[in-house]
Amino acid sequence: MSTADVVLVCALNLLWRSASSFPPIEFTRAAPVGASRWVEAYVGPTDRKIYIITTTDSFKRLLQTRNRCGDIMAARKVASLLIHEELHIRQGASEKTAYQGQLMTLAALGASIGSPPYTEVVRAMNHTLKRQQQTPAGLMVASRLP
Repeated sequence: MSTADVVLVCALNLLWRSASSFPPIEFTRAAPVGASRWVEAYVGPTDRKIYIITTTDSFKRLLQTRNRCGDIMAARKVASLLIHEELHIRQGASEKTAYQGQLMTLAALGASIGSPPYTEVVRAMNHTLKRQQQTPAGLMVASRLP
């Protein structure tokens, strides 16, 4: 099992789900052209797969811990990204709805209001919704902000 797969298993275990319960998931090192620089995951525009970017802070923190699941906040964040992107694919959710689902997932996993991942997602949601108002439809992505 690759180290990226171990990170995915950590996130899936938090959700009490298997990879097969999600749309196909693939790893990538970079965001698609034209995406926000803070993207952490996205839905492929033609293949409807969930792409998890392995160079993000949350993903790298899980890769670097001795116990791969030891950084619980990073694992919660990756788990919430899966839910965000799944909502786009399975329910055709808007960015706002997908972010709301992501925030509810974080809270259910113990990363509620005021926690670093929750705060990051709120900032990303605000940034994405503002960007969406300024530009017409584009990629559906889950973003992170510094």
